[in-house]
Amino acid sequence: MRALVLQHDHNAPAGLLAEWAAERGWSLDVIRLDQGERAPADLSAYDRVVTLGSEHAADDDSVPWQDEEQRTLRAAVAADVPVFGICFGGQSLARAMGGGVRRAALPEIGWVDVGACADGTLGAALGSGPWLGWHVDEILPPEGAEILARNASGVQAWRLGRNVGLQFHPEVDEAIVGSWIESEREVREVPDGLAEATTREAPGARARAFALFDALLLG
Repeated sequence: MRALVLQHDHNAPAGLLAEWAAERGWSLDVIRLDQGERAPADLSAYDRVVTLGSEHAADDDSVPWQDEEQRTLRAAVAADVPVFGICFGGQSLARAMGGGVRRAALPEIGWVDVGACADGTLGAALGSGPWLGWHVDEILPPEGAEILARNASGVQAWRLGRNVGLQFHPEVDEAIVGSWIESEREVREVPDGLAEATTREAPGARARAFALFDALLLG
């Protein structure tokens, strides 16, 4: 399996998803949109497109690479290459498929229960949290989407066809969260004790993430 990965920030890599992919024999081609790289016009060589998180808003068209993000996601959907979007990526995917994004009434930063709605193996994987939430915006899924998880902050996971969007961050490891805590400290409130909570959650979070990726990407 081969996936195209859209990365938007230097400190928001694929993390645990990359580890999972390596163990499952997937190859990942990472495109750094924030560094001016562009995705191939022809996506037929890929089995999946993955779009990761970002500090930017998915509806902020002043972001220089936002047009390229939307072009790539719409091209993937049109070519029936399934997309997996995480946080910003889940919002971007919703927008590309006719949904949208808005400021969340209840932003989340910390380890949260995402409120699984799905049944079976996927529901069990989603409900096995907590998961790391770090967002101030809310996904508005496209018409016809199946809601897989929802909590007081809004939709946390949705699916339309083979395309899946998440609001939370199953891909993060302790180092990624630590870098976010440092970078956000001066501009946004980070809960006291988040670093310590992340240290406690990290081993279990890795196992939960692998189970979730299996359920979402191998099913």
